Amino acid sequence: MMATAVRAAEAMAPTRPHPGVETAAENVAVGPVAAVIDRTRDAVRKAMGKDS
Repeated sequence: MMATAVRAAEAMAPTRPHPGVETAAENVAVGPVAAVIDRTRDAVRKAMGKDS
């Protein structure tokens, strides 16, 4: 059960830090949106051959 919870949290978490989002409330509000943006950016960079 714990492994499932960790996988779910990782799927919703941003892949890089976002300055200015230090409080728990800001993380809850911005985190899921930032995660989608980060993963989209990562996928585009990978498709273009610019893995970093």
